[in-house]
Amino acid sequence: MVSVREYISAPVILLKSDATVSDALALVMKSGHQGFPVVTNRRLVGVVTSADLILAKPHQKIATLMTADPVTAKPDDDIVSIAGVMAYNHIRHVPIVDGERVLGIVTATDMLRAIIENVISENVERIFTFFQTLHPNVTIRHMRVGVASLIPTQKLLDPAELQLREQQFKRGVIYPIVVAKKGRFYYIIDGHHRAYLAYKRGAEEIPAFFIEGELGIVKSSEKLGLKSLNDMVLMSEA
Repeated sequence: MVSVREYISAPVILLKSDATVSDALALVMKSGHQGFPVVTNRRLVGVVTSADLILAKPHQKIATLMTADPVTAKPDDDIVSIAGVMAYNHIRHVPIVDGERVLGIVTATDMLRAIIENVISENVERIFTFFQTLHPNVTIRHMRVGVASLIPTQKLLDPAELQLREQQFKRGVIYPIVVAKKGRFYYIIDGHHRAYLAYKRGAEEIPAFFIEGELGIVKSSEKLGLKSLNDMVLMSEA
């Protein structure tokens, strides 16, 4: 189980219930955050978000706008359960409390990151376990690799998959790829579409999980005559 505490946005920025809309907007501009726990004498009484502030009058009190008695979570709660609560209730901010003390807040973005990271970790674990059954001495570590040093082990790109990854790139979401190394080149085991987009966008590096050991994965690339990411083509063009 992955706990909420690993994804808390802290230190928490608290907004007093007697603060005004102007105060809250200034805090949004200064911090870049879009939601804040609201407190009275440091006791949680609500949550206010930038969406609550849009049509409000500058001198209006936060207490009149906030969502009172908000959904909260404890630091040891399961992240998946909290994500489900947020989705069911259509909420984007959940204060994390320990008794009456507000420890932090988790957002919908935090939840997305948590789910992505854990799904990716599970996928990488499956790939690593597979190679370990064939090559017991392999190891794995996280790193950043130069895009120019990447060699594909498949030639074709799925247009639908490429479009999905393009949308993620536009939002700044770049998941790690999985690579093996031979000489000075890194051969892609998983993440061809991500690597291709990074190459086309002129990125210098991309995050990666490096499986170290003699895997023989480069043979796939050599058989296809692939020497760079530029050798990949869309299925519709093959």
